[in-house]
Amino acid sequence: MGLLEKMKTAETSTWLIDELSEEERRAAEFIAAIAVSIQLKRKAAGLTQKELADKLGVSQVMVSRWENGEENFTAATLAKISTALDTPLCNPLSA
Repeated sequence: MGLLEKMKTAETSTWLIDELSEEERRAAEFIAAIAVSIQLKRKAAGLTQKELADKLGVSQVMVSRWENGEENFTAATLAKISTALDTPLCNPLSA
């Protein structure tokens, strides 16, 4: 199957999540919700990833990893991001 076919079937494929436990699935959903929230709030604040990174004392690559759900968050990190953006992030428990 070529890349184009894989991309067309990606939305209906469940091969990845089929291998996850319920706990792992929920954790992935929480991380994804937080990642999207960070990106949306950053853009609403009119900040680039670099500008947010500078406010937080981290690299632009780290902000990118957060926004792509590639980095797990600590409560302290989420509090820093929320403070830097001057807005609450999403509450994954309400999702």
